Order: sequence, then structure tokens, then C-alpha cells
Amino acid sequence: MLSSLRSKVAVGFTVLVSINIVVSIWSIYNFNELANAIATMIKQNYQNITAAQYMVVALERENSAQLVMLNGDVEGGLAQFNENHANFLNWFSQASASAVPDGGDQVLSKIQSMYKRYTAATDSLVMIIRRYGLMNGQNYHYMKILPLFTQLKESCFQLLDMNHNAMIETDTKAHNIANQATVAVIGASLIAIILSIVASWQFSQYIIEPAEKLTETVRKIGRGILDARADESTNDEIGELSREFNKMTARLRKYDELNVEKLVSEKKKSEAIVATISDPIIVTDSQGKIVLLNELAELLFNVTEEEAMERMFSDVVNNEQLTRYVQQCLNGELTPNIPPYFEMKFQNEIRYFRIKINHATDKSGKITGCVLILQDVTQFKELDRMKSEFMARVSHEFRTPLTSINMTIDILKDEHVGKVNDHQRELLVAAKQDAERLTKLVRDLLELSRLQSGRIKLKEDVITASYLIDFSIQPVLLQFHDKNVNLTRSVDPDIPPFKGDLQQLSWVISNLVTNALRFTNPEGSVNITASFDGKNLIISVRDTGTGIDQKELEKIFDKFVQLEDSGSPTPGSVGLGLSIAKEIVELYGGRIWAESQVGVGSTFTFTIPINERIVTDNIEAI
Repeated sequence: MLSSLRSKVAVGFTVLVSINIVVSIWSIYNFNELANAIATMIKQNYQNITAAQYMVVALERENSAQLVMLNGDVEGGLAQFNENHANFLNWFSQASASAVPDGGDQVLSKIQSMYKRYTAATDSLVMIIRRYGLMNGQNYHYMKILPLFTQLKESCFQLLDMNHNAMIETDTKAHNIANQATVAVIGASLIAIILSIVASWQFSQYIIEPAEKLTETVRKIGRGILDARADESTNDEIGELSREFNKMTARLRKYDELNVEKLVSEKKKSEAIVATISDPIIVTDSQGKIVLLNELAELLFNVTEEEAMERMFSDVVNNEQLTRYVQQCLNGELTPNIPPYFEMKFQNEIRYFRIKINHATDKSGKITGCVLILQDVTQFKELDRMKSEFMARVSHEFRTPLTSINMTIDILKDEHVGKVNDHQRELLVAAKQDAERLTKLVRDLLELSRLQSGRIKLKEDVITASYLIDFSIQPVLLQFHDKNVNLTRSVDPDIPPFKGDLQQLSWVISNLVTNALRFTNPEGSVNITASFDGKNLIISVRDTGTGIDQKELEKIFDKFVQLEDSGSPTPGSVGLGLSIAKEIVELYGGRIWAESQVGVGSTFTFTIPINERIVTDNIEAI
């Protein structure tokens, strides 16, 4: 008697494999016979059908060549005729060399005879055209050649039909053979199926029943019935597994008794912490099902805890962006494109939230869930708007008096109202520099205000990347030369022309290049690269300068942030350049970032999606 599960499985599979081997050998034999019969029958007719078809094609092309002659190009038509004449004879030879159906020899003989006459008539046509003109050639072609051409085609089609009919007969024979093989295989398969069912039934008696009993016990344990025991009556591996399983459930009962109260206490503690958080918070498991949320989240998404628990996040929170961020979090992906502010309607008013999202992991690093926090920053957003409006208004009020001050200083310097001594001129020069700094500050503030307000309208210039780079660096070439810093550029020639605001985009590049020059020592280098990934224009400015500390990288695109370098500050610079550059790039739906290492250099990169801005019309680009 079979006492181990391995021996039972071996016997069962041996029976099934033996049945399959017998059926397979029988099927292979029958289908090999079928394949050989079909190949033998079809090979006899296929070559003749192909030859007849190409003979017709050659005749058609010869007729076309004759028409070319009749249109005046005798030499060209004659060359074309001779080429197809050789093709016709080649295919005719192949048809003659193959086996043909009954009556095929007579048709081939008829074709050969008529084709000799057809060739001779063509030679006559050439002679008539050359001696008597195109009109006589056309008459001859119509009266003599066309009837021969028609009869030749009919004979070729007759040969084609004869071989086609032979193919049909072959197909009928093949079907008969296939039917016989199918009946034989079906019979063998039915026998194999019956034997397999019997063998499987016996096999299940030895294995499936104990396994099903063990499975049912496992289900009970899963439902919390820890007193359930597995059947240990068999002496095979399943019996051994059942005995070990019973030992495990005994230990589990003891562990459960010790830890249930502790787990409940920790769960209540977590729920209390979440409830006290003053921002909406949602916690999901690794599958994206909601396992915890606080009262503010219930109010924000208009759902109760009972309705949300154990449901998918996407079913409870009807927001595609948040669902995408949560899915990226569960997949272990970064979410660099989360906007700084997320607008939502809450209690009949528009509120702004900052998204914070992170995944939870176990000891092995496997993601076990996701925590989503929505920080209400509506007040900060409003303060930022008021600050921007105040700055724009003050800057606008400064423009007129600053213009007047600049004009007054210029008038005094140029001595239009009286002589100026050297000391007075030095004071005027210092005042002029301060006025220029203020003017640049006001201009930058107004530009930033226009960008943030959304009132700016971007131009639709047709631009090439190469021209954009050259246009941007032209004003600073002399500065690079004076400081002895090498400036290089590398532009992918495959970047297509696209539409954009040349002035705005060149301002971004010029600002990045100027900053790179400012922080790069003499004999250093600055490199500009432009590439295209099929969707985005990617421009990078890399320098060998002093580099930027990692802590400062996080804030360099904020307003009024300046990094001190070894040299003097740039006149009029108050830390708005990179902030304006960021606003321009984001107007296009792109993004800008920086990478740097102190003492090695920095790389500033921005991308702009241009796949929908690519110019496909024949428009001259700049």
C-alpha cells in the first residue's frame, strides 16, 4: 500500500503521462501522414498556378510596352517589351517543366505557338512605326496584335483554371484525409480522457480528501476559531503537516491570549492620535483600502468612517490626482510633481491644502500602507496673495519717481544745469548706481507679479533650440571673455522647431548662464546642453563653480533668496531671478530643478513640454 504522498503523486502522474504519450504518438503519426499527403498533392499544382499568373502579368506589361511605343518612345517601349519577353519565356519554361493536369499539354502548345506569332507581330509593329509612323502602327496594333494578345491571355487563364480545378480536387482529397485523421485522434483522445478521469478519481481519493480537510481547518483558524484541529489519521506528508499545524495553532492560542489586549490598546492609541491631528488624514493598507481616517477627512470628502473603512481609496475619494499620488506611494514611486498648493472645495468655500504623503514599511522594507495628510494652508496662500499684490502696487508706484530720479541724475552728470566738480560727480555716479539697482528691483517685482497673476500672455514665436541658445547667450559673451571662463554649447540636431515666447525662454536661459558665470572662477567652464525626449525640451546649464550646499538647494527658487559668493553681489540682485525663471517654466507646464556639489559645480535643468507645440507646417523658424 502507498504510504507517502510522494509515491501517490508519482503513481498518479505516471498513469497520466503514459496515457498522454500514447495519444501523442498516435496523433503525431496521423498528422504526419496528413501533412505528407497534402504536400505531395499541392506541390504538383502550385508551381503551374504561379507560372500562369506571372505569364499573364508579363503579357500585360508587354502590351503596356507596345502602348509606350505607340506614344512615341519606341526605344523605351522596346526595352520594356524585351525585359518582359524574357520573363514570359522563363515562366513558360517553368510551367512546361512541371506536371500538368489532363489537357494541359495541348494548352501549353497552343500558348507557345500563339506567343511566337505575338512576338513576330511586335517586331513588325516596331518596323511599321519607324518606317510609316505612329498612325499606321496604331492600326496594325489594333487589327493584328490585340486579337493575339486577347487569345494569349485567354489561354493563360485556361491553364490557370485547369490548375486551379486540380487544386480544388487536391483540397477535397486533403479534407477526406484530414477527416479520417480527426476521427482517429478523437477516438484516441476519448479513450485517453476516460482513462484520465478514472486515474484522477483514484488519485483524488488518496490526496484531495485529506488536503480538503486540512484546508477547511485553515479557513476556520483564519476566521478566528483557534480551537479547530486538523485530521492526523493519515501517515503521509499531509498527516505530518496536520500534526505540525495542530502544534502551531496551540502556540497561536497562547500567543493570542497574551497579545489581544495589547493590540487593542495600541489600536485605540493610534486612533486617538489620528483623531487629534488638526488636518485631514487618511491611512490605507498595501492594497489601497482605507483603514483609518479622522473627522476632518470625513468632512472634507463627505463620507463617514463606517462607509469608508475597508473600501478602496479611489471609491471613497473621488479625485484622480489624489488617487494617483496614493497609488504611486504604494508602488514605492516618488511624486516630484505634487503641486505646492492643492485646491479643493470644503464646506462651500475654496480651500488650499499642501499634500504630504509617505508609505509605511515593515522590517523587511515591504510597503504595508500609505499615509496621506492634507495641510490646510489657505491662510498662508491668502497672505502670499496679499503680499504679492502689495509688492506689485508699491513697485508700480516706485516706477515714476525712479524714472524722474534717473533723469535728474543724468541731467546733472551731463552738466546741463551747471558745472559739476569731481567730488560731486562721484556722488552722482554712486546715486546713479543705487537708482539702477532700485529700477532693476522694481522691474523684477513687476515681472514676478505679472507672472503670478496669470495676466501675462505668452507669444507664439516659431523657435529652433539652436537659435534660442545663441540668442540667450549673445549678451553675456563679453562677460565670459573678460572673466576668462569658457562657455560651450551642445544642441541635439533632432530637436524640432516649436512655438514659444522667445523673449521669456531666453530670459530663463540668460539668468541661469549669468548665475553660472557669477559663481565660476576664472579658467572654469560653463556648458549648455539642449535635448529632446520625444515630449519635453530639456535644457541644462552646468558649471564648474563653487557649488551650492544641499540645504540651500531646497530654497534657491524662493523669492528674495540670495547665495553669497566670493565676489561682490550682482548690482540690483535681490534674489528674484530664479523665482521668475520658475514661474516662466511653470507657465509652460514644465519644471525646473538644481543639482550641485560644493567645490565641484552645479547643474540647473528645466524641461518644457513641446510635443503639442511642434511646428509641422512649412513655416520659417528663428
